[in-house]
Amino acid sequence: MLKKIFKQPLFLTGFSVCAFFFVLGLLGYSIAPDSSVDSNQIMPEWSSLSPGETVKFVQKQRVKEKSVFFWLLGDDGLGEMISISQTHPMSLKNKNITFFNEKRGLQMTVSLDSIDGNSIKTRNFILGSDRFGRDIFSRLVIGTRVSLSIGFFAMALSLIIGVSIGLVAGYFGGKIDLVLTWLITVFWSVPTLLIALGLSFFLGKGYFQVLLATGLSSWVEVARVVRGQTMQLRNREFVLSSKITGFSSFHIMFKHILPNLKGSLTVLATTNFAAAILLEAGLGFLGLGVAPPTPSWGIMVKENLGYLVIDKAYLAIIPGLAIMLLVMAFNLMSMGIKDSEEHQS
Repeated sequence: MLKKIFKQPLFLTGFSVCAFFFVLGLLGYSIAPDSSVDSNQIMPEWSSLSPGETVKFVQKQRVKEKSVFFWLLGDDGLGEMISISQTHPMSLKNKNITFFNEKRGLQMTVSLDSIDGNSIKTRNFILGSDRFGRDIFSRLVIGTRVSLSIGFFAMALSLIIGVSIGLVAGYFGGKIDLVLTWLITVFWSVPTLLIALGLSFFLGKGYFQVLLATGLSSWVEVARVVRGQTMQLRNREFVLSSKITGFSSFHIMFKHILPNLKGSLTVLATTNFAAAILLEAGLGFLGLGVAPPTPSWGIMVKENLGYLVIDKAYLAIIPGLAIMLLVMAFNLMSMGIKDSEEHQS
């Protein structure tokens, strides 16, 4: 089964793109130039740098040692960073560094004699920086984790709810099916984004709130498909024989009917994953996503939207392209799975 799916060009293309983003998110802070928590190192002197631009700075003494899990949680032990002024090139000849002390709000000068020469470092801004001086590439990498994790857990939640409701409605029928079908119809009549918006207003901003809002608003399609296929399977011989044998309804639904739905559920899982990523980005763009400074692709597009009409449009285009590529990849995987099932039948 898996060998046939991986032979599908569409699935293989989508899987390769998804694997790339997964590895990117897994490596996280270990490859991000800004390894601070949430990649939220604000340096006003580095605001709106162009892609590929390099800066020099002095890293003062660390607050505490790196954790072994810094690649996962970020490095919260970074000391104060002093940016070497690019507007005062003669300062180095005078053995002085001119910098802006953000805490004091003052332009200050530090003698190089008081600083270890090995402490002078450079950083390359691969994709440039935003108006706060934060590294775009670093926030894009950490934002990958937000999109993939919310997409995965929201997809899992939607499958759990949709499969449970669809199985019960399709298997028992009668008044139970009538009530659950009415519930499905009500949710089906309201656009998914509106449901997510309403839940976000009720639950508030935050990672888990967005996860719940996304998962609770995307189970309807799963329930409809599972209900329809369960109604077809409940009168099949293997189900009737299980009833005669004395197996419980729960056992029949989850041990005999559900395994026969794995093909449809796999397709629904990939499409729901893509929908959840797009929905999370939409909520972030509308200001109802994860709470800043946690990086999110939707928030990055919103923060840099004004740059679309000036010379730094890439600040909004880059996270927008990331959203498009990841959503397209999951849709390609879904199409590949469908093609594989059609060839098998």
